[in-house]
Amino acid sequence: MRYLYKIIIPCIIIVIYACASDDNATPTETPNFQVQSLVRDITNQHIIPNVAVFSNQVNILELEINNYVANPTENRLESVRNQWRSTALAYAKVYTFNIGQVRDQFMHQALYNWPIMTTAVENFIVNPTEITETYVQNLSPQAKTLSTLEYLLYKTTDLATTNTEYVNSENRRKYLEFTGKELKAQATRLVNIWSAPADNYSTTFIESTETGIDGSFNLLYNGLYNLIDTGKVTKIGKPAGLENSQNTNPELTQAYFSNTSLAILKENIESVEDVYFNTQGLGISDYVSHVADNEVLNTAVQTKINEVNVAIDAIQAPLFDAITSNPNAVANLHQKLNELGILFSVDVRSVLSITITSTDNDGD
Repeated sequence: MRYLYKIIIPCIIIVIYACASDDNATPTETPNFQVQSLVRDITNQHIIPNVAVFSNQVNILELEINNYVANPTENRLESVRNQWRSTALAYAKVYTFNIGQVRDQFMHQALYNWPIMTTAVENFIVNPTEITETYVQNLSPQAKTLSTLEYLLYKTTDLATTNTEYVNSENRRKYLEFTGKELKAQATRLVNIWSAPADNYSTTFIESTETGIDGSFNLLYNGLYNLIDTGKVTKIGKPAGLENSQNTNPELTQAYFSNTSLAILKENIESVEDVYFNTQGLGISDYVSHVADNEVLNTAVQTKINEVNVAIDAIQAPLFDAITSNPNAVANLHQKLNELGILFSVDVRSVLSITITSTDNDGD
């Protein structure tokens, strides 16, 4: 009997230790799955290309703005408006990666800080101080990002009225020109963070061996969750009176003036899907199926993403109108985003031993 105790007790201790080790495992410790390869694939196949596309769209936008400022016509204004929309949709695929050094350097605030104070922008334009590149550079980010350009281009839906304002105001033309130039500078800065020839963050991000909340995979995952949560809370919930207050404020919707709110949200969700189900290499779905040894959770995520897209498509009117004209459809979209967020913050998080950090909820 004593001999049996000598064998059984050490075995029990070994089993308990093994279980405790599994509970505390970090993503990079999971046997037979190369998390670093996943991070490398997402960085090279999604982060770098999407940042490059966005930067290119910004360059085209600045060129369109300069052409318009040189000769303000309604046709050219229409071209600038269309290019603004293309640029905003490109940024929707970039905000997913507002993580690590990019977030630490407040790049999101420098690129798309919304909503803006329109009265302040108008005061800056009529200020007797000459509007120069330096003048715009020294303004608050809330007065010189994509959201400001949207207001300047779509202040009124009537193309002729907006164009006449530019024809009659050199200050307004200069403010538009230098805001476009400032956006180009910030987009270049973003490219350099990820891809500068020396000391680029993409290499650091891929090669990092840190685990826990500062690990690259944890940062990547939190970027996805932050995007979903910001969509639910800031883009839909607060304007529609569905987050901590029943008071609606449609003017808080993103891209209010251009009616691009839902299109941007749809691009956001597509970027989540692209990273989770990476069709070009390793994605989060591969990691989940490896750990769970089944596709149940991945199927649930795909189903919920599909439901969010259906809910977006069900809102036919502009979002700021639908908040009052079709509140049930808006509430349904809010609920579907909430359900997708729960999958990420509870189910997938639990399987992959992820730590959810605080989200921005500050506009996108």
